[in-house]
Amino acid sequence: MIQHALLLAIRNFMRHRSSFFINLIGLSTGLAGAILIFLWVNDEMKVDNFFDNDERLFYVMEHQQYKDDVMTTLSTPGILAETLKDEVPEFEYAATVLWSSDYTLSSGNQHIKKKGSWVGADFLNIFSYELLHGDADQVLRDLNGIVVTEEVAKTFYGSAEQAMGKTLELDQDEVFTIRGVLANLPLNSSFRVDVLLPYEKYQKTREWLRSWGSNGPTTVALLKTGTDPAAVSAKIADFITKKEEQSNVTLFLKRYSERYLYGRYEQGKLVGGRIDYVYLFSIIAIFILVIACINFMNLSTARASRRAKEVGVKKAVGAERSSLVWQYLSESTLIALFSLILALVLVVIALPQFNLLTDKEIALELSLPVILALLGLILFTGLMAGSYPAFYLSSFQPVQVLKGEIRTSLGELWARRGLVVFQFTLSVILIVAVFVVYRQIQFVHSKNLGYDKDNLIYFGMDGRLEDQSDAFLAGARKLPGVAGVSTIGHDMVGRQNNTSGLNWDGKDPEARILFEHFQVNYDLMETIGVKLSSGRF
Repeated sequence: MIQHALLLAIRNFMRHRSSFFINLIGLSTGLAGAILIFLWVNDEMKVDNFFDNDERLFYVMEHQQYKDDVMTTLSTPGILAETLKDEVPEFEYAATVLWSSDYTLSSGNQHIKKKGSWVGADFLNIFSYELLHGDADQVLRDLNGIVVTEEVAKTFYGSAEQAMGKTLELDQDEVFTIRGVLANLPLNSSFRVDVLLPYEKYQKTREWLRSWGSNGPTTVALLKTGTDPAAVSAKIADFITKKEEQSNVTLFLKRYSERYLYGRYEQGKLVGGRIDYVYLFSIIAIFILVIACINFMNLSTARASRRAKEVGVKKAVGAERSSLVWQYLSESTLIALFSLILALVLVVIALPQFNLLTDKEIALELSLPVILALLGLILFTGLMAGSYPAFYLSSFQPVQVLKGEIRTSLGELWARRGLVVFQFTLSVILIVAVFVVYRQIQFVHSKNLGYDKDNLIYFGMDGRLEDQSDAFLAGARKLPGVAGVSTIGHDMVGRQNNTSGLNWDGKDPEARILFEHFQVNYDLMETIGVKLSSGRF
């Protein structure tokens, strides 16, 4: 029976080539779009979900109260991790993690820029990253030791084993010994660095990291087995206020693996995060697939008269309606299979550009779960696209068909019109959404930011350049075409460096207001074209 249905389906495709290729192109395009979105959604859902002790792994976060506003942040005092571990018995391990930065690693004449982060000694006891060489409990306790990824080790010394005990110079300044080698960090890790450096060394030369009133680093922790996270979160809520009476901070725990998708807070309340985009794009993928399926339905029912005699003859010789339904559903499923094959080819072609667009490294891996998901997609698409044509065609009466008396009923007419209206409604929604996004991007590009961004170049300084910035600026001013040059402490967007320690006459002594501040050099304002409201540069 299956062989007979497949044979009939292939004969029908050959007989109606134009309809077949229109359906094939429509379905394959829709499937390709849906698969790309599925791959992105699947990648997003897997971020940070691979750690062995995922259920015990947490961020320690802060709610900061400023007058009528509450700001929620990952930034914590630099001594919080070690103090929590010492004073709160529910914490098995706790570590401070500084923001990642670009560092120049050097060995001999070889210089490579890589991302690195200063982390606490317990970091590798908390996170189950694969340590190829070295002791997780010891590698970060040596203040002159570092841990590098296998890629870095191979780049400089040929292999992970040969790199152990060798030295690397950091920013052409300090020399560190390689005490451990990590397997390259997983692609679905939100923490992606190439070098781990001992936080305790960084902390020794920066007094602000030992103050309860200063923030910046992130605190991560591993709770002991059987510990209730909610109870611990309540227990540490006023931990910092006990250390500093003037503190406006409330601590709480946030599951590490949840922070990536559920990380947006308003007034101290969780209101979503990247999960909103996951839901949004999932809906868009369904819309695209539904539009493609409806297109298939309309094309199939529109050419129903061309197959009416076939239905009439089969029913006249004794064919049952169920066998006809099976035949047409098998045809639509077979088209869905062909469309999937073409869609996979389109996905492979589009993936490099898709990865550039999404800033990811997604690969199409045909593992068993993926194959099962694709087969399910074929079945869903085939049944959805072929259901209405199958039941519509199989409902023809043989006598009326053979006499040429087929009439479209009012119900059938409204069904087809309804499908068309629904299809165009979804299309219009997507088109409007694209237009809105386009206008938003245009707004961002044309909005007056308060400075002149035309012909303005920004780049970071590291290594010896930081200590010789005056000489660099003097040389840069002499370059042809350079109208102005200066330096600034950090990016001009986002929260980078701030304080609430400003006072003025008439200020409410109870009010805490957060001010963003920058360290800038001479000529910075003139160079970026800022307009003064009053005063002088």
